[in-house]
Amino acid sequence: MALPAPLRSIQHYLRTAQEHEKRDPVVAYYCRLYAMQTGMKLDSKTPECRKFLVKLMDQLETMKKEFSDNESITQEVVGNAHIENYALKLFLYADNEDRAERFHKNMIKSFFTSSLLLDVLSVFGELSEENVKHRKYARWKATYIHNCLKNGETPQPGPIGMDEDEEAGGNA
Repeated sequence: MALPAPLRSIQHYLRTAQEHEKRDPVVAYYCRLYAMQTGMKLDSKTPECRKFLVKLMDQLETMKKEFSDNESITQEVVGNAHIENYALKLFLYADNEDRAERFHKNMIKSFFTSSLLLDVLSVFGELSEENVKHRKYARWKATYIHNCLKNGETPQPGPIGMDEDEEAGGNA
């Protein structure tokens, strides 16, 4: 079923869910949950959006049954830790590649996916200040490096162009 136009902003979360279907069903589940919650706020009134969101809810219910023995899905605190660890692992990989001046598509995607997963963490409650900084930095870095490579420029490694206290660690 095609994504209705009013829900376009949840597209990246649904794509990330699809990419992790086999590799990490916990990531897939929470990306869909975030997409559904966000989609409900965007438009749950128009028939096409409602139909899409109901289908997404059904998919979540099916996954919940299928993974009823997985604590990361049945217990929020375990799920929260799982998503956060995964997001930070992607972030650190991308940050290390960046600082070593190895700029490539996978690194950009890792920064971007990490920022999406940090968004997803909001299904568990408010993000920590550190995660807000990581998300902002990862999103900025993905865009910056992507644009540099697209324009044939060499990106600057590390947190160039951002305040020093917003460096990856955030503990300046």
